Amino acid sequence: MREPVMRSTFLAASLAALLLGGCGTSPDTRFYVLSAAQEPARPPVEREIAVGVGPVELPEYLDRPQIVTRSGQNELRLAEFDKWAESLKDSVTQVLAENLAGYLPSRKVVTYPWKRSAQVDYQLVVKVIRFEGAGGESVLNVRWSVSSGDGKTELLVRESRYAEPAAGADYGATVAAMSRALARFSRDAAEAVRGLSRG
Repeated sequence: MREPVMRSTFLAASLAALLLGGCGTSPDTRFYVLSAAQEPARPPVEREIAVGVGPVELPEYLDRPQIVTRSGQNELRLAEFDKWAESLKDSVTQVLAENLAGYLPSRKVVTYPWKRSAQVDYQLVVKVIRFEGAGGESVLNVRWSVSSGDGKTELLVRESRYAEPAAGADYGATVAAMSRALARFSRDAAEAVRGLSRG
């Protein structure tokens, strides 16, 4: 008679543990977006410059819902409850276009692929190498080029690196620093386009 009692006790304890475990709730998922520069300094009015942004290329490890941070040279962490509200690739493209519209003497900025009717003077092609939080800052490494509007002639090729300190250790501070790094890149790209236009 002792064995059935022990078995019943074990089953009851297991059931209680399962019920108690089911009562626990996981943290709410938080969603983030990159933001455009708050008050881009619009240059004096010059001739209108139409710019096409894209294609923009991101490494596969970055273009995912989870926010990625780097915890070592070869180690990445994917946030379980902190995610992008939209595709990071689409967000980078859109925010870059918004920033350029503010930094250039024109609001004629379109994103790839654009309609044939949207004729552009210059095309900005971007390959993101790194774009994540790491060691209390957000880092953006990018290879980029500016081509003629038809995309046939490469006028300028550069590689740039930006690092912005995060104001805190949370993901909100990391994303804000990423937005600032993207704004710095946008200013450099706008300056390059203006220089080509003057030349």
